[in-house]
Amino acid sequence: VIVKGDKISFQDFKLSSGVNLDEVIVQAYVEPLIDKDGGASGGTVSRADIDKMSARSATAVATTIGGVSGAGQTGNNEGNISLRGARSDNTYYYIDGIKVRGSTNLPKSAIEEVSVITGGVPANYGDATGGIISITTRGASSEFFGGVDLLSSGFRSGDDIIGLDGFGQTQLEAYLSGPILFKKDENGEKTDPLLGFFVSTNVRKFEDTRPSAIGHYYLKDEVQEELEANPVFFTQNSDGSFSQQLNADFLTLDDFENVTAAKNADEFAASIQTKFDLNINKNSVFTVGASADYRDNNDFRNYGYTSTNSIANIGAQSRLNSVLNYANNATTERLSWRGFTRYTQRFNSTEDSKVKNAFYTISLDYSKVLLTTKDRNHQDDFFNYGHVGYFDVERGLSFGFNQETQEIDQNGISTFYSGYEEGTANPILAGVNTGAFATTLISNDTLTADNINIIGVGNGAILNRPYGFFANVGTPANFYRDRNNSQFRLTTSGTADIGDHALTIGIEYEQRVDRGFDMAPVGLWERARQLTNDHINPIDSAIFYSGFYAPVGDFVNIFFPQVDVGAQTAFDRNLRTKLGLDPEGNNFDFNTVDEYLAWVDENFLDVESLDPSFMSLDMFSAGDLLGNGANLVSYWGYDHTGNILTSEPSLEDYFNEVDESGYRTFAVDAFRPVYIAGYIMDKFAFDDIIFNVGVRVDRFDANQKVLKDEYIVRDFYTVGNNPDFDEHPSNIGDDYVVYVDDPLSPTQVRGYRTGDDWFTADGTPVVDSEQLQIGVSSYPYLTTPENELSAAAFEDYEPQVNVMPRVAFSFPISDEAVFFAHYDILTQRPERGIRLQLQNYEFIQTQANVINNPALRPTKTIDYELGFQQVLSRSSSLKISAFYRDMRDMIQVRQLPGAFPEDYVTYRNIDFGTVKGLTLIYDLRRTGNTRINANYTLQFASGTGSNSTSGLNLASSGQPNLQNITPLAFDQRHAINVTLDYRYGEGKDYNGPVWFGKQFFANTGLNLIGNLGSGTPYSNTKRATNVLDGRTSGGLAGTLNGARLPSLFTLNAQLDKNITLKFGKNDEGEKAKTANLNIYLLVNNVLNTENV
Repeated sequence: VIVKGDKISFQDFKLSSGVNLDEVIVQAYVEPLIDKDGGASGGTVSRADIDKMSARSATAVATTIGGVSGAGQTGNNEGNISLRGARSDNTYYYIDGIKVRGSTNLPKSAIEEVSVITGGVPANYGDATGGIISITTRGASSEFFGGVDLLSSGFRSGDDIIGLDGFGQTQLEAYLSGPILFKKDENGEKTDPLLGFFVSTNVRKFEDTRPSAIGHYYLKDEVQEELEANPVFFTQNSDGSFSQQLNADFLTLDDFENVTAAKNADEFAASIQTKFDLNINKNSVFTVGASADYRDNNDFRNYGYTSTNSIANIGAQSRLNSVLNYANNATTERLSWRGFTRYTQRFNSTEDSKVKNAFYTISLDYSKVLLTTKDRNHQDDFFNYGHVGYFDVERGLSFGFNQETQEIDQNGISTFYSGYEEGTANPILAGVNTGAFATTLISNDTLTADNINIIGVGNGAILNRPYGFFANVGTPANFYRDRNNSQFRLTTSGTADIGDHALTIGIEYEQRVDRGFDMAPVGLWERARQLTNDHINPIDSAIFYSGFYAPVGDFVNIFFPQVDVGAQTAFDRNLRTKLGLDPEGNNFDFNTVDEYLAWVDENFLDVESLDPSFMSLDMFSAGDLLGNGANLVSYWGYDHTGNILTSEPSLEDYFNEVDESGYRTFAVDAFRPVYIAGYIMDKFAFDDIIFNVGVRVDRFDANQKVLKDEYIVRDFYTVGNNPDFDEHPSNIGDDYVVYVDDPLSPTQVRGYRTGDDWFTADGTPVVDSEQLQIGVSSYPYLTTPENELSAAAFEDYEPQVNVMPRVAFSFPISDEAVFFAHYDILTQRPERGIRLQLQNYEFIQTQANVINNPALRPTKTIDYELGFQQVLSRSSSLKISAFYRDMRDMIQVRQLPGAFPEDYVTYRNIDFGTVKGLTLIYDLRRTGNTRINANYTLQFASGTGSNSTSGLNLASSGQPNLQNITPLAFDQRHAINVTLDYRYGEGKDYNGPVWFGKQFFANTGLNLIGNLGSGTPYSNTKRATNVLDGRTSGGLAGTLNGARLPSLFTLNAQLDKNITLKFGKNDEGEKAKTANLNIYLLVNNVLNTENV
């Protein structure tokens, strides 16, 4: 009898009275066609079926369940799935009861079953508004067994892939299980296993992780080599100067070829899962388990940039590297691992006991997710990313015409390059300057720091993209990312049958610690140039000059500089110290121009001549790299050099802490949210009607500071605590923000605001902030100077408590029909856009990023379902259910007009949507040779946003409240999934052809998985746009998501034959041991359908 968790199993065995039966041996058990405990919807796929499928992951198995679809998932969500119209991040995975952070990859041989809950979520599951995918792994066995599985479609040989297809995907899997220790009786004989294990591992190498039906265009080898050798040429301008031209601008279609597999886009991965079961006694079990997944892949998306001077312009741009610069694809390494311990104690009960089947479980688990993205060539050598070569630098006086005096004045120090030596870090870029210097010698031009990138490539720069499209040859991956996220969970539950009630009480505690570090390393060289010599560079004579030097020819007013130590940067000081120079560089000792120029040569630093190995990040202060908003780094839980913090800095530390040299550290702690939940469930049967009633209470604490008012990124006065104004309109509350004519020294009130509602000075409501002209004639009444952000502007996050009743019931109309229904309230903590970004707040006036909202609340879904299941025959059944979802408080970007000191875009709980649908499931148990599971889902999913940034264009265009209900991107109106398995038995169970006295197809089967779905919505545009970065709008043609993609159809197949091998001999001389050899052919997309 199959017993499933959280379900009551009905078994009715009838015996005739007065009949004595001999011993009965049960040889097989058939799972009932209808599920009388059917309050929850979804489905379960067991190992017996998974083994025969072409699907090799839990996610792929889950898509065979009705209501589960991967259609419409694009961008960062590609490869994810939606459960009944919910966003992909509303689905949670569990592996052996552990809430998964990171990868869900497991060896296929480790999966015992995959259970999907699309509705009727019991109270012991929470923090998910879409659904639950629960994966149970195999446990220890009392006898040894194991296996090896090798699957390959081909291997790479040079530039070619040899095999069954052009994608070269190979996997090797192995598993082993058995006992380690046995219990022994009084005679020392082994009885029951005491300790057993199961371990499974998978190693895979994919030459192309995203096979394409249309192939990929690359330059022909000879053209690629020529372009890398000569990426530019030089043309002479009308004034006699020279300019750089890109040879890539003149490529034609004849220079390209189409290849099947993407180049330099391979992935190596390995996963392992293990579990140990210790049977302490008859009633106590202690389990320890762990799993890990490692992936190292080259991505033909370039983690590139639109400029090199700020990480705000850095991001993954799809296929940017895929044509000209595939050799420099970024690499991403991911390691997800988790471990758990679980102790279960059962209690004996007598027949007369009122409490039966009592047990409790205590579980501890810990998960870690590590990720690093970097340039494979440069790795952690950050100054190699932007290094081109070594420049010889010379300086002289710089002059310019003074409009006031109508004379030519000295206006600074001129810097030019007189020589160059190629570096080795980026050889293609380095070669460009060799040609550039040769050209300037011919034309007698001077190369300076200002024009080097016009004709050459300076340190900290790259070649332009031809036509602004694909990355040019030699472009390094200007993106370095570290993530270090962890999760600790403690769960405990107790269950007992009291009378007819199965009561369960549980508690869950979870603490996450998320750390991150991002950097745009190419820009380090440019930043180093900007940070040197500022305090001794004669730019502003009112500050840096004193004295007068007699005119020389037509040039007048030459001044000697004075040092301003306060303007010296940390990098400048640290570089001088490292070079053995005077740290301040202000040892003035000159009286003539020649002496002054000699002093300049001696004291002005030249970073262009330094070797990358000499440079290090700790030479910069945090402020140097943040650059008042032009930040090259972003970090939390790390310091500005990429080292993990050993302390937990407070909000006050961010604003006030300084290092030993007196420079601010801008220390930001890791994100440490806390989630606590408790639940109680009562499952009971009354006249065969099963009720599952429960309530769950979740408490989420972001455990961080939030702005007191998201419209004001400063500390401010309200109506109730301001010191100057006592009289206010009667409809204005004490907690309203007061707006005045001067932020610090006001003379009159100009308006009020509470939340998003604005009022004039007389209390009249207005639609928006424009009438008040915030920042022009009206300002919030501030407690501190308007350009100063302090800890006083923040307060603690208010923990969110949600109560979620869950009610499900089912009752049989007859032995062959059952009716079921459920009502759920589900909530889920914000998964993105909630972490406090102090640096973005501080530099809000110089950044255009979307800023996180640390005060986000959990999202909410109310779910209803009504269904009916009917037996059709002795081996088939039909299940029909209708569902409705009301999704609220979903996260979406929104602009805050009237915010101070700058309007900005942030996340808000403003999205909503509904999903209405109908699911039909047909289940045909094996009848003859055939087994079929088919489902059809009719679904209408609409709402105000498909993901948290789908409204970004509207928000950025100043449309704060414009929300339209449109079809969601994953609104697949019709979806049909069919799993068909046709299989022959052996011996007396074989009914196939017999050739030459052999059962030729014995133990042979064909498994087909077909997915047919209607097209998902998209927005049609009036003209083509640059698909590489998506920042250019082509103008909407029609309505948002008003067009539909073509239908999708995929057919996957696995043909296998099992051969029994016998070896060894027993005492009678017969072969005593057996092993199974399974040979199979797996074909994905059998019909080669070119889906869009």
